[in-house]
Formats: sequence, C-alpha cells, structure tokens
Amino acid sequence: MEAKRIDFKEKTFMANGVKYTFASTMCIDRFIEFERLQAHVGFGKDFNNIYEQLKKAYEYLNKSRPADGAVAIHNLINGIADNLEGRDHPILQLCALFVNREDEDKKLFDADVNLSKIDDWKKEGYSIDDFFQLAFNFVEGFIPAYNEIIQDISQEAEKMSEKSIGKKD
Repeated sequence: MEAKRIDFKEKTFMANGVKYTFASTMCIDRFIEFERLQAHVGFGKDFNNIYEQLKKAYEYLNKSRPADGAVAIHNLINGIADNLEGRDHPILQLCALFVNREDEDKKLFDADVNLSKIDDWKKEGYSIDDFFQLAFNFVEGFIPAYNEIIQDISQEAEKMSEKSIGKKD
C-alpha cells in the first residue's frame, strides 16, 4: 500500500480521525520552539553542535590553520546534504508547530500534543515527503542552499567520472 499524500491546496486534512489545519502564524511560545528546531532541520544538527563546529573553525583560524578552519566550515555546510532520511523526527516536530488540530490551543506549545499529532500522521500513513516539503518551506533559505549543494555534489561527481574515464584510455 502506498503512503497517503497531503493535498496542500486544501486547508485541512484528516489523520487518525482528527481534522488538521495549516496555520500561517504562530504564538511566541511556539516560535521559541521553532527557532530551536529550524537549525536542526536545516543542518541536521542541533544548535549546540552548530555552535561547537563554528567555534572550532574560529579557533583554527585564530591559530593560523586556515585549511583546518575551512574543512570545519565545509563539513558544517555539507550537513544539509547528509542523512536527510534520518532527520524525520525534528522535521515532524517542526511541522507540528504549524499543523493544528481543530480543538488545539494554538497559543501554547505542548511537546506531548505534538508527539500525539505525529502519531496520528504515522497511523494514517502519510508520506514523509509531504512533511519534508512543508518543513523546508518554513526554514528560510534551506531550499536554495540545498539545491546549491546538490549542484556542487553533482558537478564534483561529474569531474570524478571524467577523470576515471580519462584514466581508462
């Protein structure tokens, strides 16, 4: 059986017998959680991990080790392209901030309610692709950065392929 898809043109969808709607705004309480999650969704790392990587790069640069600093920054940037499949949990959490039950108190952030919503979506059998699309639209700049990285990876793969073909001749 194929995964169900969400029709984003509709303002609502059903999951596990519960009606869900999309919010275009959020309260302060939810925004604080959104800020925490967006870095994790965008980079596949939480705030502390990003901070430690940037601090390490800064230390390398201060010690006149620019190559090591560049590698640390490069690895952080490439975190966008790494392990996308393993990041569904923070993605679903981020979506749960914007996708609400009809009777939900939208002024509050409740981690247990969010987990319950995610459980409804899983039970209904929705495709993770729809939640990736939704989450990445909320993380400003993610899609252009992701596309740039994918293009760079594709170009590097093409160069490597050309080199290996050239060696065979």
